[in-house]
Amino acid sequence: MEKIFNSETQKKQKQLLLSKFAGFRDISVEESNIVNILSPGRANIIGEHTDYNSGLSLPIAIDKYKFLTGMKNNSDFVEIYDSSFKEFYKFSLKNIYFDSGVEWSNYVKGVVKEYLIHDHKIGGFSFIIDSNLSIGSGVSSSAAMEVGVAKLIEQLFDLKIKPIDTVKYCYSAENNFVGVKCGYLDQISVVFGKKNYAIFLDFKDLSHNYLPFNLKDYLILIIDSKEKRNLSNTEYNKRREECSEAVEIFIKVSDRKDIKNLSEIDLEMLNTIKAKIPEKLYGRARHVITENIRVIKTREALVSGHIKEIGSLLNESHKSLRDDYEVSTERLDYLADEIVKIDGVLGARLMGGGFGGNIISIVKDTELDNIINIIGEKYTNKFNNTPDFICCKPSDGAKKINF
Repeated sequence: MEKIFNSETQKKQKQLLLSKFAGFRDISVEESNIVNILSPGRANIIGEHTDYNSGLSLPIAIDKYKFLTGMKNNSDFVEIYDSSFKEFYKFSLKNIYFDSGVEWSNYVKGVVKEYLIHDHKIGGFSFIIDSNLSIGSGVSSSAAMEVGVAKLIEQLFDLKIKPIDTVKYCYSAENNFVGVKCGYLDQISVVFGKKNYAIFLDFKDLSHNYLPFNLKDYLILIIDSKEKRNLSNTEYNKRREECSEAVEIFIKVSDRKDIKNLSEIDLEMLNTIKAKIPEKLYGRARHVITENIRVIKTREALVSGHIKEIGSLLNESHKSLRDDYEVSTERLDYLADEIVKIDGVLGARLMGGGFGGNIISIVKDTELDNIINIIGEKYTNKFNNTPDFICCKPSDGAKKINF
């Protein structure tokens, strides 16, 4: 059964915080000094691998969360207890180093370091973290952690930080400390999410606007393949390098020195140099260019209420991610190919960085149980592993919460 965060959870979280940390030193803990942060994951409807190419995307924050409860601890240390893994971790503000032995700790350390680098006055703090977000499945549990820690710091130490700066700190933490060369998609989604709305993002200038998200009689169903991946240890970073290389070749061949990224190139322009660019890099560029087009078409379909068209666009996106961008896997392809054969499914594609993780699909609400049973049984029989299913809807971004 799914873990639900509510007032009872909040009460237990506070009790756990005090029992785990307050007894270690002379801390006078007032109820008002304990801060709760609810930080969502995200689902990207469409627009994959476009963020670091200054393109377009259409994500939502989802109603699955990291739940942090914390307090100042009058020391120079950050103390963490992960309720899901039942693990402790502690590090000094004066010695923040990358820990390859406890990978999840680096997302916390990277964020803390950003606030110190930017000369914000913070001290030690202790916090409990719980989650109903699946790790490594493409719903951005890492950004939920980063932004959750950032919001906790801002609340505990009364920092007046602009939301876009919170995004930039968390982005820098993941890129420069953790070592994942991601774009801004995840952090913006988690910070700026809005209930019942999708976010139309333009990564050229990090601008965004909200789009009412109404699928009528359909739902978002995410299927976790249970094929775990670690983006810092995959070819994710290589894809970013390949995109930069494709831009460099385009500039050299076309003598268009004004071009800075793939999103400034259209298909006609790309095809003029097709014979002069390696086939692999041509595919990378074609994915980014056509994916931006699909984002715009998806926005138009949402506005006009043509929900079935969105399903077709998801199918096209998966084929592009599989063939042109080469970030899919046998298991992701199987899920995407097989689920669209079931009545009530409009479309599906891999979501997130790829190389494992999950797919996102749009399914008829009245057929949900049947769809889950059919695809779950087929996948289990083929791969001897039972997938997880997540139905989700748009949520608010990370925030202080009192249930």
